[in-house]
Amino acid sequence: MKINVPIDIEKVKGFLDPLEGEALYVHSKTATEVGPALEIGSYCGKSAVYIGSAVKKNEEKLYSVDHHQGSEEQQPGEQYFDPDLVDDTGKGIDTLPYFLNTIESSKLEGVVIPVVSTSEEAHA
Repeated sequence: MKINVPIDIEKVKGFLDPLEGEALYVHSKTATEVGPALEIGSYCGKSAVYIGSAVKKNEEKLYSVDHHQGSEEQQPGEQYFDPDLVDDTGKGIDTLPYFLNTIESSKLEGVVIPVVSTSEEAHA
């Protein structure tokens, strides 16, 4: 099944396979019939587009928690390093601008709610 999302999803940075994205959409649509969704880790927003699109159909919200500093393997010199994502210091990663741009381009502002925090901080 091909899910129609409001952006060219192939242009969004991320590691999510389209079939996994479609599964996220289907399960999120069902799950959010009774309330909002929570995403832990959003990178540049590819999964948030799939989940957020489903959530929007149910007039719900997606709370997306991420510190936006990249994982260990995404840091400079590591296997999945992307120089486009280097922060202002040049020593780390900052995915937040890409995430926010993805949400804006997808017209999911107000549906996808960014929570910039580690999962430990968000839990407290």
